[in-house]
Amino acid sequence: MSIQDLLSSPESKNLEFKEAMPTPLSIAKTTCAFANGGGGSIIIGITDKDRKVTGINELDIPDLEEKISSIIYTIVEPTPAFNTMVYNIEGKLLLKIEIFPGSLKPYHLKKKGEVEGTYIRLGSTNRKADIDIIEELRRRRMNIGFDEIEVMEASVNDLAMENIELYLKKREKARDIPRAEPDTTFLNKIKATRQQNGTIHPTVAGILLFSNEPENFIPGAVVKCARFMGNDMDEFIDQRIITGSLFTQAEETIAFFKKNIRRSAKIEGLYRTEEYEYPEKAIREVVVNALCHRDYSRRGADIKFAIFDDRIEITSPGGLLPNINIEDLGTGVSKLRNKIIGKIFNESGLIEGYGTGVLRIRKYIEEKGLPQPEFRDYNGFFKAIFYSAGISVEEISGREVETENREVEGEVETGEWEVEKLTDKQKMILELIKNNPYISKKEMSETIGIRPSSIDKNIATLKEKGYLKRVGPAKGGHWEIINEQKP
Repeated sequence: MSIQDLLSSPESKNLEFKEAMPTPLSIAKTTCAFANGGGGSIIIGITDKDRKVTGINELDIPDLEEKISSIIYTIVEPTPAFNTMVYNIEGKLLLKIEIFPGSLKPYHLKKKGEVEGTYIRLGSTNRKADIDIIEELRRRRMNIGFDEIEVMEASVNDLAMENIELYLKKREKARDIPRAEPDTTFLNKIKATRQQNGTIHPTVAGILLFSNEPENFIPGAVVKCARFMGNDMDEFIDQRIITGSLFTQAEETIAFFKKNIRRSAKIEGLYRTEEYEYPEKAIREVVVNALCHRDYSRRGADIKFAIFDDRIEITSPGGLLPNINIEDLGTGVSKLRNKIIGKIFNESGLIEGYGTGVLRIRKYIEEKGLPQPEFRDYNGFFKAIFYSAGISVEEISGREVETENREVEGEVETGEWEVEKLTDKQKMILELIKNNPYISKKEMSETIGIRPSSIDKNIATLKEKGYLKRVGPAKGGHWEIINEQKP
């Protein structure tokens, strides 16, 4: 990107403006954040609000370049690749510090260490990385996706054969791939399981794709759906938490869409056909993309599917990956966060081609005569918004400006509305405990009809969410419900 293009762009996840030389700590944090992401540039000599070129003194430039190099070499660890360049814009000098994306992530402040000193870029600000993000950066360094790692507390028995069979049928129909025997060798081959030291465990991808209860192992691996009254989140008309394998989540989210969206009828020849207000193909495409590309390492974060009178919003955890910007969407640029899930979705015919989803979405929307959808990447979330036929371009533009202003002020909502707090099985466990505080896990397992390991995971979730606690020892103690009103 040319310097003129940079100067006409707003501050972002890879661009920062400074009127004067920042503090050493500020430069170090931004350097870490850019190196941990897709790289970026700090331009000194321009205001960040109105991008007015103020320039810097020519005599100061050698000292500034030396100071910047010293800051990066002494404060940041490992040392990322960078360079500095001077530009003359209408007689005023600018200094650009370009930080390249690093391959030795996580980059951090040397004195603080990885856990306390790692920074990432969210929008136009630097944020301290939590332990989950630090682990993700370490995986990127080793080129390992989160969906490739083993779920050590799960076993092959947690994978449902009917989901594996569904995948085999889908890929045979969609890609003409001959049917395979769904044994351990096959599951290892498609990376649904991994064998280590003689023990086989499902991978994250295996649990998400083939378990009937992936949320028991990967918190937040659900889709929260809601139909709101009007255009705000004040009142629900319908709501549902969709669980199950990713194949099930895709189909049942579309079923929720069909149930809660307006329809119109028209006569074609002798037959009456119904049309949905939004093209189903476009909604299906964005739902599948959300399931495929979301960041499953974000514990407890889930996909939100919200229907309003004037729009549909689909929000998923995990912004665009480094080196991918909103402007790249629809240009054929593609980068998978979850490679195994992406491969299996592609083989199943859920994804038609890498980098072509947004192009198809725009085509379906144009054919329907609706405003083009809006895509937002902010605060670690990605959101797709589909507008109804009654929304004008001016209204959409106004909302974009309002969102940008709120993002700068740190007030952007990420759709963290609650639809339902507990699964049916968790509610059943609480009801059993309410009736008999001394009930054993084995008795719960036999009564509900699920494995003891599933009882353990659900109880752990109930404890974590503050619904339940154990009083006394494992033998001789009892359960206590902390708050009966929550569920």
